Amino acid sequence: MWAITESVQDSHPGDGTLKPRAPFLGRLAVIVVSGALGVFGTLALLPKQLADATPSAITRITPAGAQRQASGSGSAQTAATVPTSTTVPSPAPSVPTSTTVPSPVKSAVPASVPTPATPATPSQPVTTHGILPPQNPSANIAPQPNFLDSCSGSQYDDSSSCVGATLQAIDNGRQAEGLPAMTLPGNWGSLSPQQQLFVATNLERTVRGLPALIGMSPSLDQASQVGAAANVDPSPLPGFGFVQWGSNWAGAVGNPLEAIYFWMYDDGPGSSNIDCTSSNTSGCWGHRDNVLLQLACQDCVMGVGYVSTAYQGTPSWTELLVEATGSVPLDFTWQQQ
Repeated sequence: MWAITESVQDSHPGDGTLKPRAPFLGRLAVIVVSGALGVFGTLALLPKQLADATPSAITRITPAGAQRQASGSGSAQTAATVPTSTTVPSPAPSVPTSTTVPSPVKSAVPASVPTPATPATPSQPVTTHGILPPQNPSANIAPQPNFLDSCSGSQYDDSSSCVGATLQAIDNGRQAEGLPAMTLPGNWGSLSPQQQLFVATNLERTVRGLPALIGMSPSLDQASQVGAAANVDPSPLPGFGFVQWGSNWAGAVGNPLEAIYFWMYDDGPGSSNIDCTSSNTSGCWGHRDNVLLQLACQDCVMGVGYVSTAYQGTPSWTELLVEATGSVPLDFTWQQQ
């Protein structure tokens, strides 16, 4: 089983989650910021049988014969706009949840000297090609090759076969946008799972000409870890000053590149995105829009969470992209060569 949820920004009033292809229970969080006040509402997405369920790249069979499925939830936030409709998902895989919240009040964040760890040094060139929000791909691209056959969904899997197959699928997806293949940094194998998700997210941003997030913040990492443990979208901890932010969650995928693939290339109409239906397309490509969140990036940072068994005994991943109101400490930095 794999699961992904996400929440999007202004351009998507829907919540853009993956439409499960098997029974599931998802959660939807709606956040409205008014001045310094945040109001939270939670909706339970009830299990529902998907009539047209068919085997696909998002379904895999574990060695024990248990079907791996996906399910998800998400939400959209702006300072003045609240989603006016929410589609109750049919059963399917969960895709990471994301949340973007512009804040009218820019609370000061104590400045501190960054503490960089060993930075990733990918050689990926910055370009201005590709498709950027509010535009999105015209169709989903099923993983070719199907990396779900090569990667374990029950535990972290950084094997060469898993990484190689997922990279090939990502490169196939990029080709449709006229983009070059993804090049992982030479130190990829020595990075932690969290650092790998940070790097992969930046690689998808920079290849499309968007600024990279400068590093990982300990505070945001903590918030993301809380979200990963609870299988929900993370949000900045109280007191963390921000201009806007977005977050994603994914479960039952063993490598962060798998989550990146589904967020970026298989998130539109007809996909497992539960907030993307024929009657409500507002949430289509919501996960992708969050990865490609267009931030001013004076002080753009990220938090990443990973818990190896949080999602029904399988990995749970979260990421939190934030444009902060000032410089913040970093525990891992991004360097592009």
